[in-house]
Amino acid sequence: MDLIEQLNIERACEKLSIDYARHVDFSEYDDVADLFTVDALLDAGAPLQGQENIRKGFFKRSPKLRSRHILTNISIEVINDSLAKGISYLSLYRHIGEESLTKGVIEFDGPAAIGHYSDEFCRIAGVWKIKSRVLSMAFQNPKFFIRR
Repeated sequence: MDLIEQLNIERACEKLSIDYARHVDFSEYDDVADLFTVDALLDAGAPLQGQENIRKGFFKRSPKLRSRHILTNISIEVINDSLAKGISYLSLYRHIGEESLTKGVIEFDGPAAIGHYSDEFCRIAGVWKIKSRVLSMAFQNPKFFIRR
């Protein structure tokens, strides 16, 4: 594999990670699910196995939840021309309440959580997808999370 191909793979995987954050934050849940393989795993607190279960899980999110996922330190390790692994740091900002239903600015005290995603990516029929995304939290502010 030459350097250009490796850089293209790294960029495709970085873009998947960034697209995930944007689609989640703007409630584009079909687009979120489409980033994953059919048999993918998403574990962001409760494991969801399979693209359709990921899709259904996101559509259960409350419309009163507004979030912004800030991703940094994205690092991709290309294993071969159809497999890569990555990590991205997450600073999560979120609000739960009626104010989230408006377009107004919401006051807040800081991030709800800080952690990282561990990812596996694979190329299927020439298209890069997320095979596995597992969230590990390092810091969490419990007032920002819904108790079930």
